[in-house]
Amino acid sequence: MKGDMIMQEFTQQTELESLVNTLVEMKDSEKKAAKLREPVPIEEWIDSPYYVGPDALSIYPYWKQHIINIFNSPVRINEVILTGGLGTGKTTIANIILLRRIYELSCYSNIPALFNLMVSSKIMLAYFNLNLGQALLTGYGQLKEMIDNCPYFQENFPRNNKKESEIVWPQANMMVRFASGTQHTIGTNLIGSVLDEANFYSKTEKITETSMQVQDKAKEIYTATRNRR
Repeated sequence: MKGDMIMQEFTQQTELESLVNTLVEMKDSEKKAAKLREPVPIEEWIDSPYYVGPDALSIYPYWKQHIINIFNSPVRINEVILTGGLGTGKTTIANIILLRRIYELSCYSNIPALFNLMVSSKIMLAYFNLNLGQALLTGYGQLKEMIDNCPYFQENFPRNNKKESEIVWPQANMMVRFASGTQHTIGTNLIGSVLDEANFYSKTEKITETSMQVQDKAKEIYTATRNRR
C-alpha cells in the first residue's frame, strides 16, 4: 500500500512537472514569434494597391469605412456577418478582411508561435463553399487572384502557386484551404474561416427537402467553426 502511495505521488509530480515544462515551452515559443516588420495602419493599407492590389482603387467608401472600423475597434471583433443584395460586394469585402489578417500574420516570423503552437505546427484558415468548382469561380478564386496580384505578397510573402485547392505558404506553415464541410477541418489548427454564400436559397423560393439539407449544412458549418473559435 505504501509503495502504491509513493508511486501515485511520483506520477502526480511527474505530471505536474510535465505541465510546467509545457507551459514554459509555450511561453518560450511566444518569444520566438519575432516581428519582421511593423504592420501599416489599416487606413493606409486599404488605400494602397501595393498591399491590397488593384482592388484597392475600387472599394466603395461605405465598405472601406466599415473595414477601418472593424480593425480599429476598441473591442476585439471575432465575427463579421455581411448581408445585402446581389452585387453589393459582400464576398469582396470578406476577402479584403481576410487579406488584412493574412497580411498582419505575415509581419511575424514563426507564425504558429503566435498561437502557442510548435514551429512545425500547420495553421489553417478555411474557405467554405458548396463545392470546389463553385469556390474557384467565386470567393475562394477571387482571394487567390487578389493574393497573386498583390505586390506585397509577391515580394514578402509568396505562396506556393502550384496549389489550387489550397493557398499555401510553406515558409510559414500556414494555408487557406477550400472546404465544403466541417470534415475538411477536423484535426487542424483552425484560426479563422469564411462561410461564403451562407444564405444558399431565397426565402421566396419553394423550400424543398434538398434546400433544407443545404441550409442545415450551412448552419452546421457555422456552429462548428464558432464553437472551435
